[in-house]
Amino acid sequence: MEEIVKVRGLKKYYGRGEAMIRALDGIDLDIEKGKFTVIIGSSGSGKTTFLNLLGGQDKPTEGSILVDGTQISTLKESQLAVYRRTKIGFVYQNFNLLPMLTVKENILFPLDIGNTKPDRDFFEELVRVLGLKDRLDAMPQELSGGQKQQAAIARALITKPALVLADEPTGNLDTRSGQNVLGLLKMTSEHYRQTIVMNTHDLELAQLADRIIRLEDGKITDGRKTYRDTL
Repeated sequence: MEEIVKVRGLKKYYGRGEAMIRALDGIDLDIEKGKFTVIIGSSGSGKTTFLNLLGGQDKPTEGSILVDGTQISTLKESQLAVYRRTKIGFVYQNFNLLPMLTVKENILFPLDIGNTKPDRDFFEELVRVLGLKDRLDAMPQELSGGQKQQAAIARALITKPALVLADEPTGNLDTRSGQNVLGLLKMTSEHYRQTIVMNTHDLELAQLADRIIRLEDGKITDGRKTYRDTL
């Protein structure tokens, strides 16, 4: 088993004294490369905080985070910016597509920021696999919710990141669209051997994952290491 994420003693506290919030309170976790892992838990359980720390968008109070050989918990902000751009693909609940850019331009935007030339063959395959080939010239406002999330997934994958982080990606979608998006995430994980970590509160949708980890009150309460386990 090749582990791409290794987290040890991870803590994230906000505030001080009696007002202190223990968003994460001692997390030890390994995530296997090429697998689709879901973090499930109620609102306030620490799911989003955990993803923000993996994505280098926040820094831990204590503990270490090793992602694809990079110890990100000690990186400076300038180094974290490079890490986010080169190692991480993000899929957000509200899509975060730029309204003034076409679907194609949105997908290629992360490469444009880094002045990196796209792999044209990979781009063509990606938009075909995600069902976007006929929508590349459309503007985001012309897309359905499901199509917006398909474009967001393509944007997250275009840089061939070490890790894709999806924070409640179906939260703004109806049930059918949500199932379709989860199916696409699962398919891209298998097709490209892409490591995906996703947050959700929906146990039914989470069943598509290779592994389910339950997080409550900042602690892992069920994190079985055998893939295909259910809660």
